[in-house]
Amino acid sequence: MAYQVAGPVGGDPLLLLAALGESADHWAAVRDVLARERRVYALDLRGHGRSEWAGAYSLELMRDDVLGFLDAVGLDRVDLVGHSMGGVVAFLVAQHSPWRVVRLVLEDVPAPLPREPRAAVRPEGELAFDWAVVPALRSQLDRPDPSWLEGLSLITAPTLVVAGGPDSHVPQDSLADLARRIPDARLTTIPVGHLVHAAAPEEFTAAVTAFLAEDIPDGEVARRWLAEDGITQTGPDAWYDADPPARTLTREELCNGLGSMAFTDEGLDLAGRLRVALGLMDLLGGHVLVTWQIHSAHRGPGGPLPAGPLWDGYRRRLEAVREYPAITESLWSDWFEVWQTAEEAFAEVLGNDRDRLEAGAPEPLLRRARRVLEVSGPVPWQAKAATYEAAVRVPELHPAVFRALRASYHDVYGQLEPEPALALLDRLELPAGTEHRVALRQVLAAGHRNHYRSPEAWDGA
Repeated sequence: MAYQVAGPVGGDPLLLLAALGESADHWAAVRDVLARERRVYALDLRGHGRSEWAGAYSLELMRDDVLGFLDAVGLDRVDLVGHSMGGVVAFLVAQHSPWRVVRLVLEDVPAPLPREPRAAVRPEGELAFDWAVVPALRSQLDRPDPSWLEGLSLITAPTLVVAGGPDSHVPQDSLADLARRIPDARLTTIPVGHLVHAAAPEEFTAAVTAFLAEDIPDGEVARRWLAEDGITQTGPDAWYDADPPARTLTREELCNGLGSMAFTDEGLDLAGRLRVALGLMDLLGGHVLVTWQIHSAHRGPGGPLPAGPLWDGYRRRLEAVREYPAITESLWSDWFEVWQTAEEAFAEVLGNDRDRLEAGAPEPLLRRARRVLEVSGPVPWQAKAATYEAAVRVPELHPAVFRALRASYHDVYGQLEPEPALALLDRLELPAGTEHRVALRQVLAAGHRNHYRSPEAWDGA
C-alpha cells in the first residue's frame, strides 16, 4: 500500500484514512499540524492514488488492508482518523480489532444504516482512483451489513465524531446516532459542510489535537504497563507474553498470572497502581484476581486507596453506555458482601447522590442507579433505605428497585426490614404478572427478612 509519513520518529502514531475518491494527498491541509508531535501516516486505500487498483473492492477488504499495513510497518496500536468512507473503514477496524486503536476520530461519518440508493455518474477524463470502487462500495453503504451497526458497541477507543453541520450532504442526525451507539463517543460540529478538515483546517486540527492530547484511558495505561513486561494483546481472547519461554495466553491464564502485580509495583504510587488495576478490569473483565486486588489494597496495610480516583473510577464505569460486568460483580462480591466496606461503597457509588434521583434526571445517573440498585442486596438496610425511597419517586427506576428488594431478600447476605420494604414494594408500578412479585409480597407481609433464614416461606409463597 502507498502511504505518506511525516512527523518525528518515535512520536505517537496517527493514521489517516481518506474519503471515497481521495488519496493521502487530501490530508495536506492538516497533515503538518497533526505531525508536529506525532508520527503521521496517510494511506492510499486500495483503488486510490498510488496503491494497487486491484479490481476487487469492499469495505471489509479495506479494513483488512489497514490491519495488514499496521503489521507491515510494525505499529501495534494507533490513533485513527477517518473521513467519510475512510471513517467507515476506521470504525470497522476499531470494532474488529479494538486492541489496535487507542483513539478514534470520525469526520462526517453516518451510522451504517440503509439509505436510498443514488445513481453514480462517472466524471469525464482521467481519474486518480479506480471508478470500479464507487459502485462496489456504494452498494455496501446503501445496504450495510447489520453486523456493522451492532459492532459499534464493541469499540473501546474514546471516539470523537466531527460533524459538518447542515451544509453537509450527510444527514446530521445519523452522525448523532453514530455517536450514541459508540460507548465512549462525543459529538462536535464544525458547520462548514462535508469536507471539514479541508474547509476549516484550523478548527479541525484544534478539535482533533485537543482530543488526542487528553489523558489516556485507564485501559491504555494498563496495556502499556503490561507491554513493559512483554505482554501484548493479539486477539479477542489472546495475549502474547514475549518473556522466555514466549507463549500465547488466554485471558484466564493471564489473570491467573497477574495476581497482585499491580499493587506491588514499586515504580508506581498508590494512585498509579489503582489506575492500572482499574484498567486491567476494563481489559480483562471481572476475574477475581483482578477485582479483588482493588478491595484488598484498600483495606490492606498500604491502604486506604485515594477515595477520589477509586470511587470516580467506579462511578464513571457505572454511568457508561458500555456494559461493565466487572464493575457490578466487583461491587456485589468485593464491596457490598463485606460488612466493613458495604456502607462506604454504597454511599460513594449512589447513596450520596440520592437527592439527584428524580424524574427527568440525566440518563447516565439513571444508568448508574439501575446498576447499583440491582446488586445492592447485601448492603445494610439502614444504609440503603433512603436511597431506595428516593428511587421509588422515579418511575424509570421501579424495575430496578423491585430487583433490589428481591436481591435483598434472596442474597445469602441480604439485608432488609420487612415492613418498610413491603411499603416500598406496594408503591412500585410494575408490569402485570411480574415474576416473583406476589411471592415477595407474601413473605414480606409475613415478616420474613431473608430466604436463607426461612427457606420454607418462599417455597410456600
